[in-house]
Amino acid sequence: MRKLITGFMATAMLVGLLTGCAGESKQTEVTVAVAKSGKDLSSMVWQGTVEALSSVDVMPNSNGKILEIPVKQGDHINAGDVLFQVDNQDAGLQLEQAKAGYQAAEAAFKNAEKASQQNTSVRPAEIAFQTARDNFSRMEALYSGGAISQAEYEGAKAQMDSASVQLQAARNGQTGNYEVTKAQMDSARASLDIVQKKYDDCMVTSPISGMITDVFVEVGQMVSPQVKAMAVIDDSGKKVKIQVADMDIDQLKTGMPMNVSLQSLGESCQGTISEISAVSNASTGMFTVTVQLEEASKVSYIGMTADLRVSDNKENTSVYIPAKCIQSDDSGSFVYKVSSGTVVKTAVTEGKKKNAYYEVSQGLSEGDEVVMQSSSPLEDGKKVHVLTVK
Repeated sequence: MRKLITGFMATAMLVGLLTGCAGESKQTEVTVAVAKSGKDLSSMVWQGTVEALSSVDVMPNSNGKILEIPVKQGDHINAGDVLFQVDNQDAGLQLEQAKAGYQAAEAAFKNAEKASQQNTSVRPAEIAFQTARDNFSRMEALYSGGAISQAEYEGAKAQMDSASVQLQAARNGQTGNYEVTKAQMDSARASLDIVQKKYDDCMVTSPISGMITDVFVEVGQMVSPQVKAMAVIDDSGKKVKIQVADMDIDQLKTGMPMNVSLQSLGESCQGTISEISAVSNASTGMFTVTVQLEEASKVSYIGMTADLRVSDNKENTSVYIPAKCIQSDDSGSFVYKVSSGTVVKTAVTEGKKKNAYYEVSQGLSEGDEVVMQSSSPLEDGKKVHVLTVK
C-alpha cells in the first residue's frame, strides 16, 4: 500500500512538472520597438546650392564694336552704372537727323495751328461770301420790282454760290492742313524716340546693384543682342533652395530657423525659411523651400553645396514609434507596453506621421518598449517573451 501511494505521488509530481514546462513553451512571443525622441530619429538633412538673391545676364540691345569697358570682374556696381560702351557714331548721326526732322515738323504744325487760331485762310473767303450774299439780296429785291433783268439776277446768284464754294474750300483746307501737320509732327516724334533709344542702347548699364561675377567680352569685340556680355548678381543676400517631400513639408514653417553647413569649407551659418511653395512640383512631387541666409554669411558661399537642418532649440517631449505599433478600439488609440515581461495596454495620443513612424505626444516616454508583432493575440497583463528589440 505504501509503495502504491509513493508511486502515485511521483507520477503526480512528474505530470505537474511537464504541465509547467508546457505552459512556459506556450508563452506569447513578441517583437518590440523602443520609443525614440525626435532628435534620435534620423534627423532630416536637405541639400541645396547657395545662390545670390538674384542674378542677371547682361546682353546689349544694339549691334556694334565695344569701345570701352570701365568695369571688371569682382567690381561692386549700382543699378544704372555703365558696364560697357558700344560704338554709337552711326546712331548719333541718325539721332541728329531725326531731331532735325522733328523740329521741321513741329514748326510746320505750329504755323498751321496759328493759322487756325487766327483764321487767316478762311477770313478773306468769309468776307467775299458776305459781300456776294449782300449783293444778291439787293439784286433779288430789284428783280422782284422789275428793275433789273433776269440775267443780272442770275449773275448775282452765281457770284454768291461761287463765294460759298470758295469759303467751304478754305475751311476744309485750313482744318486739313492742321491735321496733316499734326500727324507729321507725331510721326517725327515717334521716329526720334526710336532713334534716341537706339543711341542710348549703345551705353549698356547694369539693371541691378550688386557684383560683377563674369565678363565675357573685351574692347574691340563685335557684339549683338544675342551675345551674353556680363553676369551680375545681387550679393546683398544669399539663399538656398531645397526640395522637401510632401510627408515632411508640414513640419516646416515660414520664419523657422535653419542651420546651414558648408562641409567643403568647414563653416556654417544660420538661415531662415523665407518662402515655401504653395504646391508641389508636378513631376517630382517635391515642394520648393527657400532659406535666406543671415547677413553675416560670406559672398564666397555662393555656388557652394550646403547641408540644411532645422534649428529648433525647444524641448521636445514627444517620442516616435513605428506606425504598426499603434492599435485602436472604442476607447481610442493604444499600444501594448512591455514591462517586466508583461504587456500593459497604454492609451496614447498620436501626432504627426513621419515616414513609417508616428509621433506620440502623450502616453509614452523615451526608451519605453512597445509591441510591434506578437505570436498570439494580446490582452492587458498578459505574460510575453521578447524575441527581438528594434
